[in-house]
Amino acid sequence: MIVIRPVSLNDLDRLFQLAQKVAPGMTTFPPDRAVLLNKIHASNSAFSMNVSKEDENAYLMVLENTETKEIMGTAGVYSNIGKESPFYTFQILSRYKHSFETNNKVPSKTLHVVNEFTGDTEIGTLILDPDYRGHGYGKLIAKCRYMLIAQFSELFGSRLIAELRGWSDEKAISPFWESVGKHFFGGMSYDHADYLCATTNNQFIADLMPEYPIYIDLLPQDAKAVIGKPHNQGKPALQMLLNEGFRYENFVDIFDAGPTVHAYIENVDTIKNSKIVTVAEFTESEEASTHCLVCNTAIDNFKVTYIPVHILLNGTVAISAKAAEVLSVNLQDNIRIYPLSH
Repeated sequence: MIVIRPVSLNDLDRLFQLAQKVAPGMTTFPPDRAVLLNKIHASNSAFSMNVSKEDENAYLMVLENTETKEIMGTAGVYSNIGKESPFYTFQILSRYKHSFETNNKVPSKTLHVVNEFTGDTEIGTLILDPDYRGHGYGKLIAKCRYMLIAQFSELFGSRLIAELRGWSDEKAISPFWESVGKHFFGGMSYDHADYLCATTNNQFIADLMPEYPIYIDLLPQDAKAVIGKPHNQGKPALQMLLNEGFRYENFVDIFDAGPTVHAYIENVDTIKNSKIVTVAEFTESEEASTHCLVCNTAIDNFKVTYIPVHILLNGTVAISAKAAEVLSVNLQDNIRIYPLSH
């Protein structure tokens, strides 16, 4: 059976192996044991509620095969972004200038460094081991984040955002970085800048990024062409976000110009179509059942899985004893369900 649960210290070695497998490109999850250990500690504090709801808190979960104990992927949720470490994006603004003498209307677009999403909740660190792609696991681990938010909405902001990796060529060269970022960061490589962004307080961005708008029309054509364009490998993730109710509204990453999308919690499909029910019976039968994403209601032992659920006439449900064990629930306990076939 598959379970999605909070990361633990015992997962460090496997996380390190996973980070090595997906590098380079996933610079927010580097193959660095010290960085990964810090992420585990931060997540443990968040899930144990040993934090303030007003602080930036990082919830990191792993996708595990309960039979083999294999860690197949990760997913993260980050609340109150930008409150401790500034969260910068470029906003694309459009304007028209009109010449009365020539009767011409001339459009222009500019990039502005903004802190638009301070206090919001970021959906991130979605990683699936390449060996397990193509089996629907990516969708499950993506949606587990919304189950967490639905169940504990008081811990998260009313708006969710997600950053998508920007387009780069087969040599991992970002045209936007080469034309823009590199010139403001003293020739620093894209990977190093993104690594610093993931592991420092981002003060270097405030120190070095341009204070004035950048006119897009002045950029080389290859840089203009990738503004708001996701990496080829990120297209499925972007489509999943759009299907959930996220929207792209002209915010892009400051390093590679990948799209930043956002949605209000009440508009996110998994959140608005999930509900709390009570476990009334155990059953091993799958007949007349609905396959659902299911989570328990315990923040310190949060678990999500994908199982058949029998919805009974009185609105309660029946699940298998094995599923109850995986979820750490008993009869008469509440669970949250999201029918994947709704």
